[in-house]
Amino acid sequence: MNDEKIATPGEFLGTSEEYGGGNGTFERNGNVYASITGKVKIDSEERKVEVEPVTSSPPIPETGDEVIGVVENVKDSIALIDIKSLAKEKERELAVSEMGALHVSEVSEDYVEKIKDKFNVGDIVQAKIKVDEPNSIDLSTKGSQLGVISASCSKCLGKLKKEGNKLKCTNCGNVESRKVSSIYEKEL
Repeated sequence: MNDEKIATPGEFLGTSEEYGGGNGTFERNGNVYASITGKVKIDSEERKVEVEPVTSSPPIPETGDEVIGVVENVKDSIALIDIKSLAKEKERELAVSEMGALHVSEVSEDYVEKIKDKFNVGDIVQAKIKVDEPNSIDLSTKGSQLGVISASCSKCLGKLKKEGNKLKCTNCGNVESRKVSSIYEKEL
C-alpha cells in the first residue's frame, strides 16, 4: 500500500472500476468516496482503496473556526452536522469529530422558513462555529463561502452540479435548492 494524501469526508477517491472500497470509504453510483478524514492507502495488487484515520492528536474546533461536516439529520428548524475537519483557507486540518447544531435563523442573512429547504441529509457543509460550549456547538452558514460544498440528488443520488443558485442532477436532471457555498465543489 502507498501513502497518497489526506482525504476528507465525501472526497472522490476513484471509480469502483479502478478500486474496491475498503475501510473508511463508501461507494455511490460507481464512485468511491472517503467516509472519514485520514490517509489514503491504495493497494494496487488487490485493487482496493482505504482511508486510515490519522493517529496524531488533531486540533479541537473552537468558536470562530470554519469547519467541514456532513448533515446527519434535518428537522424543520434545525440540522445536525457531524463535524469532520477544520477548514483553514485552502488547507484542511483534521479535527475531533463533534456534532454541531445549525438553527434555521443561522442559515442565511435572508429569511428561511424551513431548514429542510436548504440542507439534506448527506450534504457536505462548510460552516462557522458560532458558539462552542461544553456539550453544545452552534453553527452558522451566514456568509457566501459557507453552506453546502457538495451534494447528491435526493431522487437518484447522482452528482448535483451548480447552475446559478440551484443545483441540477447530472443523471436525472432534477433541480434542487440548497444554501450553496461560493466554493461549491471547488475544495473537493
